[in-house]
Amino acid sequence: MKTLHKKIEAAIGLVLLVLVAVSCLPETQSMGDAGQTLIKITPTSGFAVSALDPINTPQSQVLFELRRDVHSEAALNTQTTVELIFDADGSILDAYNDDNDTEFEPLPTSLHTTTPALTGGKMTITFAPGENIKSIMVNVPNAFNFDFSKQYALAYSIGTVTGTGKLSEAASHKIVAQVLAKNKYDGIYLVTANSPMVDVVVPTLSGYYPFKYKLITTGEHTCEVFDFDYDYPLHPILSGTSWSYYGSFGLFLRFDPSGNGTIAALTNWWGTPANTRAAALDPTGVNKWDPATGNILIKYFMLQPSVVPNPPHIRTYFDETWTYVGPR
Repeated sequence: MKTLHKKIEAAIGLVLLVLVAVSCLPETQSMGDAGQTLIKITPTSGFAVSALDPINTPQSQVLFELRRDVHSEAALNTQTTVELIFDADGSILDAYNDDNDTEFEPLPTSLHTTTPALTGGKMTITFAPGENIKSIMVNVPNAFNFDFSKQYALAYSIGTVTGTGKLSEAASHKIVAQVLAKNKYDGIYLVTANSPMVDVVVPTLSGYYPFKYKLITTGEHTCEVFDFDYDYPLHPILSGTSWSYYGSFGLFLRFDPSGNGTIAALTNWWGTPANTRAAALDPTGVNKWDPATGNILIKYFMLQPSVVPNPPHIRTYFDETWTYVGPR
């Protein structure tokens, strides 16, 4: 009997402890996103990329998606209307550029339309019963009209939500969607040497490896080549033990129009500068983009007739592998 009495006392004590703990809880607590029908933009990071082919025929791509995550079948069978507001004053793009050190500017209306269309600076998205994903599309009639030196984007924010649903607390309520036209060679590459760089005029100059290039689409089969860290058309080198580069020397690639990945021509991005530096392929190299890996094997020269007067005027020899890292 004593044992039973102790067990009863212990049970009563536990109940009292629970009651005291519950009484200490605040009277109201936020439910957060639990048990709600949630409206969110995806990607939830608030940034998306739509990559178009650099062609002169009409094409469409998904800019981003609007999702309705429902908590029940009954909620799915209701209607929700969401208002998307276009970033007409550029405040969203400006803030994104400041935070991320980018230079996005609005894609001109002369170059695109959207589906759904904008009306009065707004876009209305309606989830009919049974729908939970809606795609916002960008339509481009002729990507050749893009200025490939510019970074284009479109920005929106969620306005009012009518019907079933609330904005998700876990996702951004704004989106910056980059719209770019890029060919299959476009991207970021890690540059390494297959053999040492040789400068026959200044032997103390040597290769600075590894470093990163970014190939930037300028047409269906052409790319300009920029140093990734400095965002500039240069080739880094070492002068003794110090970082340096060849002035007025950058690369411009032209691939075979057949699309087989062969580099058809290599020229100096700077044209014909006063220092007479030029770029040329070494015909003994593979000089090709590999569709299986996305990597590039390339051998080339820097020519400089002003300091190497005898043909073929080769001053510097390069033998490199450009390993594809990912999209830029």
